[in-house]
Formats: sequence, structure tokens, C-alpha cells
Amino acid sequence: MTMKSRIVVLVAMISLWLCAFAVGGAKDSEKTDYADCSGCHKGIEKISVNHNLACKSCHLSPGDRSGKGLSSHQKIVRNPSDPKHVDTFCLPCHQREIEQVERSLHSTMAGVINQTRYLWGAQKTPSPAIYGLSGPLKALPEPDLSVYPEMPGMLVDDFLRKRCLRCHIHTAGPGGRGLYRATGCAACHVLYDNDGCYQGKDQAIDPSKRGYPARHEFTTRISNTQCLHCHNQNHVGADYEGLFERDYSKTYRSPLIEGKSMPRIYGLDYHHLARDIHAERGLWCIDCHGRGDVMGDGRTYSYQMEVPKRGCSDCHGGYDGRAPSISGRDMVKKPGGFIFISRNHGKIHELPLFYEKEIPHGIEAHKKVRCSACHAQWSYQDYGLSVIREDLLSGNKWSHLTAQGDPFLEGVLKEQLKRGERVYPLSKDWVTGRSGLGIWSAGWRFRRWEFMPLGLDQKERYTVLRPLYQYLVTYVDRRGIVPLDNAIPTRGDGSNLGWAFMPYVPHTTAPFGRPCVGCHKNRTAAGLGIQDEVTVDTLLTIPSPPPIKEMRLLNPEERKRLLEPSKRWKKERLKWLADKDP
Repeated sequence: MTMKSRIVVLVAMISLWLCAFAVGGAKDSEKTDYADCSGCHKGIEKISVNHNLACKSCHLSPGDRSGKGLSSHQKIVRNPSDPKHVDTFCLPCHQREIEQVERSLHSTMAGVINQTRYLWGAQKTPSPAIYGLSGPLKALPEPDLSVYPEMPGMLVDDFLRKRCLRCHIHTAGPGGRGLYRATGCAACHVLYDNDGCYQGKDQAIDPSKRGYPARHEFTTRISNTQCLHCHNQNHVGADYEGLFERDYSKTYRSPLIEGKSMPRIYGLDYHHLARDIHAERGLWCIDCHGRGDVMGDGRTYSYQMEVPKRGCSDCHGGYDGRAPSISGRDMVKKPGGFIFISRNHGKIHELPLFYEKEIPHGIEAHKKVRCSACHAQWSYQDYGLSVIREDLLSGNKWSHLTAQGDPFLEGVLKEQLKRGERVYPLSKDWVTGRSGLGIWSAGWRFRRWEFMPLGLDQKERYTVLRPLYQYLVTYVDRRGIVPLDNAIPTRGDGSNLGWAFMPYVPHTTAPFGRPCVGCHKNRTAAGLGIQDEVTVDTLLTIPSPPPIKEMRLLNPEERKRLLEPSKRWKKERLKWLADKDP
């Protein structure tokens, strides 16, 4: 190469280097300032009219609000209402609400935690609550990995953390269709579509990506769809919409339609039964479950039925001429009756009132019966919950049971089963967010909806009972040894087996009551199970005492009155049947 050629190449290289430097310098000067949210998030919705604040007020910690630019999203707080951040961002304006929520059952999960620990033998009483996830209660203990579990009570905290507590407001849950939601205040007040996709106009958000709220908005108008993101499977809320979970086994899942399985929601497939009459009429959950019920009233409760709630008579009136309560803005007295104004877009409903001259309503003993004990169309009755903690997965025995109602767990199970014949599985602790050894699988002995045994709640009212739950606990260690094989736990006070039926208010209301023989002359209602001969399965239908001492099963005298009704009952029933079918 000649000297001239070398000079030309050198000049060219210097020119390219200078250009690159200039371009690089231009890029450096034009770096995105992530503190300027509106630069990218064009079209984003205002969070609410009551939160007309600068973005940084809610999405940057006080120390990062100096005005200096941010070179990444790392310091952006995506959800300021998350329990980890709520004291920093929300407490200055919402101290009362935060303190109430922290003591509410939605936050403490005290009922689930203390009743399960008691039934598995890990604590002596379920109430007053000892442990919880927030408020003044003790923190749920972490499993002691140095102790070899030989009793169910030594595994219960691991079971709660890895299996039960994915639906508390400290975690966003497992994801999946119908299971997307936020944490903290936003768990209720920021709405998510079932597919978890953004529906707003923010140009920075890809509408095809999942895990986003429907819009960047806070609201107090919370639809049933939002509640069902947690209140699904066979729990109160799903029954309101007529949903009854199918079993985990592929054998009992939805049939193929045009060669394809129906899309799953809430982690599984569902039978579609009768909806609650209030759901049929378009009422939202929040029409009955108000602020104090959902967010707490400052007290720490130990179980759900202890929380004050709006009852049937508050809207429809009741015995002894009790009139509807018009203390709230949703109830209005009009000439000739009352109307109810729903939070569902202000829909107006005529209120049918309690009619005491209806023969069943005129029976004195029925004053102690919860309305739902007669008006429930069906009830969750899930029998014999086998749970197995495995530190070693061997073979593909769970391949047909991977759908456990939890998309996250399902993904873990499928992944572990792909890895080979002997796997030491890990699963997520929903309280800490960390993964640990062992995975919990579950399966029901059988599930029904027509059986409705009766018992008494803490206010001595007759109500429907449901098994909650009848645990059979198995443990397989990492060597394949089985120290617990379908072990039935013993209650923490040694008083009984760790099986329990709980008073329950089915959200399956009909405007008419069930037939008299739905309770009277009915073995199941009286608490004697479903048939004369006791087998392994029918034994499960005989109610076990509730864990809460103020609640109980029917006593022998009450049972006898149901099974052997008086002559007066027979006479009144014939009269009622004649009136119904003249």
C-alpha cells in the first residue's frame, strides 16, 4: 500500500471515529429521562379525580424526587399501594383506612391460618386468633427445616404458605385467566380484565402483554369480576355466579366442544349451576358487602362470620314487623314500598318485603333460622381433601392431576415432571416469595352440591354447614420414605379429629324457599349423613364439630324434632301445599 493510500485510509478511519463519537455524544445527550413519565406514557389515564398528583408523588420514593433524571425504570415504584410501599405513599393521606385494612381479615387471613393450624394440631385454640399476616397478630411462623416432620402440625405452616395463601393482598397471585390482580389497595381498587391485558390509551403499554390492569385508574365502583379474581374455586363469591369447580383429574374436566377444550378460568373448569337471584338481577358484591365489611372497621377478627355485615332483613325486613334499614344512601322509601339503588351503574330495584303471613314465615321456631338455610338453592359440599407434600417426585403419577386450580403450581408441576424420573421439586412460599423444597398436591374424595346439613352459628341461629376441611395428610421425604400416609390430624386441644364443618351462608339465594322436607324428615339436614350404612365415603358426610366453640352441631333434641316433626307441622305443611297448588 502506498503512502498516499495509507493516508486516505487513516483519514477515513479518523472520520468514522469522529462521526461515531458525535453520534454517541448525541445519543448520550438524548438519553431517556425515566422520571419524565409523560414523555413515553402518552395517553395514560388520570389515576382518579381525587389523586390529581404528579407521577413522581406516587411512583418515586421521596429521596428520588429531587428533579434529577433517571436512567432506568429501576427506581420507579409500579404499585405504590403494595403493602411494602403503602406507608411511604398512602399513609400520609389515608392513615385510618390503612390501619383498618391491616386489621381486616382480607389482610390478616386470620380465619384461614388459625383454624387450619388448630385442626392440624399446631395450636391449642383457633379463636381468638394468634397468627396473621398483618395487624397486631403474630407473624405466621416459617417452617423449621431442621426438624423432621412426623406429625401434620409440623407441616401446616408450609402447607399454608405454599398452598393456601396465594390469595392474600400481599401477593399478586398466580396469574392466569381470571387470576390477574394487583396487591394492597390496588387489589380491589384497580380493575383487571380476566385476560390481564391493558385496555387504555397509553402508547407505552403493549395491549397484547398480560399482567396489566385494564386502565391506569383507581375506582370505588368494583364489579363482581374483580372480586372473583380471589373469590373463585369453591369459595363464597363463585357460588354467587353459579360456579362449581370441577375436579382436578382430567377424567372429570370439561368435555370437548368442536374438538377443543373450553378455555379455563380461575385455574380450572366449572360446572354452571343456578346463580344467586341478586346476581341475576345485576347486584354487585359491594351492594351488600360495604366498606367496613371488606376493608375492616379497626377491630381484629378471628373468623369471617364474626365480622358485622349487612343481613337479609336490613333490606327486606323481617319478623315482628322489622322494616328495612334506610340509613344508607342506597335504600329509599317510596309510597307503597322501598327501592334499592345498586352501585352497578345506579340500577334501581323494587324491594320485595318479608311476608310474615307466608306459612313458613309464621312458624315461631323459624325466627332462629338464617334466611339462607331455606332460600339457598345449593351449597358447596367438598369431602375428604387429601393433601400430599412431596420432596421427591418419582415417575409421572401426577401427570393427569397437574391442574390443581393454580396456574403457577400447574406450571411448576409440569416442568418438574419433564425433568425425569426422580426430581427434588421446589415451590413458592407465597408469604416470602422465596422457593423452597417440596411441592403440595391435593385431591378430593368426592364433591357434591345438593347435601345441606344444619348446625348453629355463633349467634345460635340455624344455618347450613359445609366441611371445611376434612384433611388427610401425606408426606414423602427426599429419600422416598413416607412418615405420614393419609394421616388424619388431631385438633390442637386433643378434643377431636382435625375435621370440621363450619356454618356457611351459601350465596345461592332464590326468591322461594326449598321444600319443607329439605330439612324436616331429612337425615342429611339432621346431621346423620347421606345413608344408613356408614362406609369410607359416607362417613365424610356426617358433620364434625366446628372449630369455633361458640358454634355447634345439632343436639339430640333438635335432631329429633327435625326427623320426627309434630302433628301441627304436618297440618301446616298440608295447608301450605294446598295454598301452593290449589
